[in-house]
Amino acid sequence: MAWCFPAAAQVADWRGAYIGGFAGAAWIDSTSTAELGGEWSNALNSVNQIDRDALLPLLNGGSARTGATGGVAVGYNWQMNSLLLGVEADVSALDGKDSTTRFVTAISPYRVEKSSDVDWTATLRGRLGVAFDSSLIYVTGGLALGEVKYSQSITQLNFPYVETGAASATKAGWTLGAGFEQALDDEWSLRLQYLHVDLGSESSSSAGVCPPPSVAACAVYTGSQKVEFALDSVTAGISYRFGGP
Repeated sequence: MAWCFPAAAQVADWRGAYIGGFAGAAWIDSTSTAELGGEWSNALNSVNQIDRDALLPLLNGGSARTGATGGVAVGYNWQMNSLLLGVEADVSALDGKDSTTRFVTAISPYRVEKSSDVDWTATLRGRLGVAFDSSLIYVTGGLALGEVKYSQSITQLNFPYVETGAASATKAGWTLGAGFEQALDDEWSLRLQYLHVDLGSESSSSAGVCPPPSVAACAVYTGSQKVEFALDSVTAGISYRFGGP
């Protein structure tokens, strides 16, 4: 008796180089840790300490914003039956920035302004995936770069005193994520991907500024800021595969 079995499903060929574009949403978190030193912390000046204790809760803490992101990616895949190994590089832009303005009155009235931003990110990642039929699921991780910015200012409203700390730098960090890709034919595919990017922290310092003749008296009011940056993104994209051996 002859037995007939259904033919095994053909696994799509993901080998070779590819290029693509993607767009989606990003959730950007920044957490600031600030200290006020110098004359702010003078144990013999209780007035300054009262103002300091009122300002610190406004300077410390986290903020989050949601924005759009989009970019381009290039990569190369090696495939052994259903197992896929790959490397991918991408660069993406992010829109907008997070900014807050708050007011507090202790001994003196103050305005506190804070802003943080991640302008762009770039990643270089490995990919490990499993192909089945015309689909691919994968995990991915590697190195990340990003342009981060932060500023913080304290303005005294009944005296011309301003203290500002700011930082802008390209930071290196790490990224980890996962995705799903669906082949449309031998060349085109659609994908859905999640990435977490951690860009570490950036620090800055500040000192009070006043007009003459109070320049020296205000400069002894100092501060320090440390801000941690991270983001999560979910993007959809399309890729063109050039094929490979």
